[in-house]
Amino acid sequence: MTNSNVFFLRLSRSAGLIFLISTFALSLAPRLFSAPLDKAESATIHGRVTDTSSSVLIGASVTLTNLATGLERTVTTDANGQFAFAAVRGEHYRLTVSAAGFAPITREIEAGAAANLTFALEPALIAEQVTVFSGSRQEELRESLNTRVEVVGRARIRDTGYESAAEVLREVPGVLTRRGSETAGAAGEQIQGIDSRQVLVLLDGQPIVGARGIKRGVLNLDRQSVGRLDRIEVVKGASSALYGSDAIGGVINLITREPSNPLEVSLTTSGGNFGVFDTRAELGFVHARLSGFFSFERHKNNGFDLTPTTFDTTGAGFRRYDALAKFKYQFTPGFSLSALINSYWNDQRGRLVGELGPQTSAIDEESQNYGLTGDWQIDPRTALQVRGYFARFDEISLGELAPPANTPLEPGNLFERLGKVDATLSRILGERQFLQAGGEWWTDRYRGFNRLRDDGGHRADTSVFWAQDRISLNRATVTLGLRYDHHSIFGSAVSPKAGLNFRLAESWRLRASYGRGFRAPDLGQLFFRFLNPTNFYQVIGNPKLEPERANSWQFGGEFTTHDRRMRFGINFFRNEVNDLIEAVSLGFIATPQQLAAVIAREGIDPNFRPVFGRLLFFYKNIANVRTQGIELDGELTLPAGFGLGGAYTYLDAIDEDSRLTLTGRHRHQGHARLSWVNARLGLRTNLRGTFYSSWIATRSTRAGVTTDTVAPRFALWDVYAAKSLWSGLEVFGAVDNLTDSQDPNTGLLGANGAPLPIFRPEAGRTFRLGLRWRWARERR
Repeated sequence: MTNSNVFFLRLSRSAGLIFLISTFALSLAPRLFSAPLDKAESATIHGRVTDTSSSVLIGASVTLTNLATGLERTVTTDANGQFAFAAVRGEHYRLTVSAAGFAPITREIEAGAAANLTFALEPALIAEQVTVFSGSRQEELRESLNTRVEVVGRARIRDTGYESAAEVLREVPGVLTRRGSETAGAAGEQIQGIDSRQVLVLLDGQPIVGARGIKRGVLNLDRQSVGRLDRIEVVKGASSALYGSDAIGGVINLITREPSNPLEVSLTTSGGNFGVFDTRAELGFVHARLSGFFSFERHKNNGFDLTPTTFDTTGAGFRRYDALAKFKYQFTPGFSLSALINSYWNDQRGRLVGELGPQTSAIDEESQNYGLTGDWQIDPRTALQVRGYFARFDEISLGELAPPANTPLEPGNLFERLGKVDATLSRILGERQFLQAGGEWWTDRYRGFNRLRDDGGHRADTSVFWAQDRISLNRATVTLGLRYDHHSIFGSAVSPKAGLNFRLAESWRLRASYGRGFRAPDLGQLFFRFLNPTNFYQVIGNPKLEPERANSWQFGGEFTTHDRRMRFGINFFRNEVNDLIEAVSLGFIATPQQLAAVIAREGIDPNFRPVFGRLLFFYKNIANVRTQGIELDGELTLPAGFGLGGAYTYLDAIDEDSRLTLTGRHRHQGHARLSWVNARLGLRTNLRGTFYSSWIATRSTRAGVTTDTVAPRFALWDVYAAKSLWSGLEVFGAVDNLTDSQDPNTGLLGANGAPLPIFRPEAGRTFRLGLRWRWARERR
């Protein structure tokens, strides 16, 4: 039997096991969950949501709040703009209806007297009423969450003019991504000072692959397009109780769009300096029980060079294609099946100076994700969701000496395959509790040439059970959760969580949360073997690593005025990561005798075949780190279409063993945004600035003396404008890095005539100009 057949056989067996467990739990649910309130007389609340022109709003969020207990239930409107809440057991309720770009409506109702309600939303420039999924794996209003979640909506994504998730996330408090576009390397996101390797990146709630653990563990968010996204949600702090390993620093969930009209089409194209050219076509439809959304994109950049006196290029040019297809079929009012296919192909070309002299490099990447989801509303208070997911990532690296030599160099490649099945059972208990429980099974496999200890590859499997209970106590909501992971290499781990949301008044909310995180070393850290073909260094994995563990505390609140024209949030955080894993330099290995001594001292497995004549990096559990600080953010809607927004983050990040400040972190980081919208003129424009304090770029230790290289503070200003023309056509333009801010070493040479090191590989000022056309057939 082939490896692929074995893989899918085990995947199907695990799916069957999870289904049987869920079915058994479901059979016990009526007995376990029965309560006196379940026997109370119930009612149904239903209605319809439109805009002021009577066109229905598909996908609008409707939240029903029991005023006596505080229990919230959220649904979205269907293809006819309709919603319904069945088995409602109570008297006094509040309905909140919201949709992106519209002013929310709140109405208090009596359950027994609620007939067919109608809501007509008006367009408005106010702080949106945001519905969030990632905070608790269910839809909730952002102000009702008990953990800190940042949301960047579709309108704000559009009005940045950016094309990648990394660029958009630069403006989120507590989040750091490195600017310089895809051409200058991976973005390397941080959340509250916790690095990329400890941050889990999802697409519609499923993990994105990209050979995490290779290339320093960075998943390149510069290669995640935002054109297909409805919003980006960022969960801060340890989230292992819900999302498992890799989430000890937080979660970034990229949520794709859903069709909002019976038929909608859009085309976007733009271009700028450095050979930038981006184009995108989208199609969405809702017809009877079937809906779908399709997106195809092409992105191009010729790259840039900040050191023209040398052969190498700072940023390699690339060509990338993205494709997305989503389907949903509603078989019955209570059962639907959804499918997702997502893919990108990336072709990158660059020049560099390697061990054998000037050479050219070519890196070809491709990734595909396939998901299938079944949602079953078993009864008005019980739901079951079953998902299957498969993802693949392939990278092939080729190089050759520059002309006239044209000698091919040793290639390298890496292939990752990830499979996952899960099931979640949800049940509303009375009018105070919402209980969720689920099971998962993951398998992750790496194989490749000149990338791993064994070219045949390595594998890790994880089995999971998790549960969460949200208890509504009038003004307070308490959430308790627990996750059990069994890792095929590292055994078992338990990750608890607890959270509290307290409503001081309708406009004031306080929240507090604690999470315990567990992260098993990834396959790259365990089995990485990389002999760099361009420089004299090698990276060796360590199968003896211990898992990382984290504790995270978040405390803060949010204030929103009654008319939602002002919102202000504050969050205090503290994250502790024990047994942090880093690649440690063991020095330049000059002789076979020196290599043998290092192997014996560090316990390096000889099967990794380390060589002398290179600098040696080795993965080790080296530190216990702590990050703590404060985040502030707010929005204010002003008269005449003006709006203000801003954020500030203070970060204190240290190695608790050495008491040294962590490298690559900014103690102060801020963002400011001024926008103006004139509906009569069809004009939208904004000016945005992001500010960073000085930071430790590199650190070296020689003869017991530690030396830090500190890079200076800087600011980046961007401007965007869009003007509607006619029949859904608009023109837009953007200037990024308006003041042409670059690293101070750019263009400077050292005493030896070589360019000085550049810590911010930014191309400088860039501009883009484009056209966007959208047409939709609305249902009335």
